[in-house]
Amino acid sequence: MKHTTKIAVLTLAISGLLVGRSVLAEPANTATNVNQKPVSEEPKKCDREDGKEKRLEALKADLKLNASQEAAWTEWVGKIKVDRKNWKEQRENVESWASLPALDRMEKMLAFSKEHVAKQEVRLAATKTFYATLSPEQRQTFDKGFKFEHHGRFGQHWKK
Repeated sequence: MKHTTKIAVLTLAISGLLVGRSVLAEPANTATNVNQKPVSEEPKKCDREDGKEKRLEALKADLKLNASQEAAWTEWVGKIKVDRKNWKEQRENVESWASLPALDRMEKMLAFSKEHVAKQEVRLAATKTFYATLSPEQRQTFDKGFKFEHHGRFGQHWKK
């Protein structure tokens, strides 16, 4: 009887260890599988731009533009789109400013900011021109559908 009890205890202990091992191993495997996506599902750098394109196309569809408004739409979209290549070059230049004296960095940042404001003024003027071609119903649709976002986070920087 003692021998049978020892075997039963050993069996229970071993099965308990195996179950415990599988329980402990499962969350670790699950966590790594959740965080790892197949290569085909990894986000691409152009996803943000693709999203903007899709939102513009959806806005265009919602506005139900007539033939005379199509040219105004094309001109407006051309002016509000950001020149990504130029922006990238400027961004790289900003990162190289780290070795400059503080006053030089401030002057460069001020010039950078003035250029940004000038571009925003061009976009505002283009939007005013396009907005003038819209009917009152289309203006309501535009007001609801057009999101002015700065790198997709308008207002988020200031929220805490």
